[in-house]
Amino acid sequence: MEKVNVVLDWFPNTNHTGLLLAQKRGWFKEAGLDVTIRGDVHGVMETQGADFVLGPEISMLDCRQKGTPLIGIAVLTQKCDSGIVSLKSAGITRPRELEGKRLTHWAPAWFHAAIRQVMAQDGGDYDKVQLVPLDVGDIVATLGQAADATWVYENWENQVLLEAGREINYFNLGDFDPIFDFCAPAIAAPEAVLETRPAMVRTFLGILDRAYRLAASNPEDSVREVRSFMPAGCSEQLLIRSQRHLAPILLDAQGRWGRIRPERWDRMAGFLLTCGVITQRWDCEYTNDYFADGQVSQPAAAAEI
Repeated sequence: MEKVNVVLDWFPNTNHTGLLLAQKRGWFKEAGLDVTIRGDVHGVMETQGADFVLGPEISMLDCRQKGTPLIGIAVLTQKCDSGIVSLKSAGITRPRELEGKRLTHWAPAWFHAAIRQVMAQDGGDYDKVQLVPLDVGDIVATLGQAADATWVYENWENQVLLEAGREINYFNLGDFDPIFDFCAPAIAAPEAVLETRPAMVRTFLGILDRAYRLAASNPEDSVREVRSFMPAGCSEQLLIRSQRHLAPILLDAQGRWGRIRPERWDRMAGFLLTCGVITQRWDCEYTNDYFADGQVSQPAAAAEI
């Protein structure tokens, strides 16, 4: 059995159902892979010696800038499912209305560049936001107490808030600026893993393609099957509602999972270069070459930004 270590971008949730389903059904073991999946709350991408690490494209490029040579190899959803959530009582319905409000934030510079950009596009001033340094694990306890708004994935935190009886406002960042329909959550691998274990990578992604297609076609039964991996206390209704929300955005128009579209990647990478979060583009930032159809993405150096 070939050992494979996977580090999630957060604790296990419905974004990860394909991974968990493959683990539960023994598909990895059938293919000769001994897969360990770990996850916890953290706002900074942590590779922890992993063969595969999940996170947003932004963090992958930030890691590469800092000397960790990661390459994006798959994206979990074909639309970026992230934005700003707040309690309805806070009166935040669009980016510019974050002015004067308390917004939780992570440490990396890209966070500030991104929110500054989307607020400016909407006529707002990021310097008027009250920043709260906090990696939010409990969204229900955070909103209305420590902060007014948080950058979240719609599939999870919104559902948790609704389950708790909260009335919320939410806006997807990509609806205000297409730059923010970037590749997140996504999967990256260190260059060394791709160079030395390409067959393992192809096998791993092939299994995930199968598992996520199943989650897309049958969200209810899929999430029920992996419920034991999810956070304690989550109701079946919450999990099903969340998985149904994700089902329409898991696959591309050809019914395939995971393929990275160049325009999604390049818009964000170009923005990060322009605002100084990264200082260069690299020849291979992402690739689709490890899927069965073998379609390699255009190298960043040759792509039109």
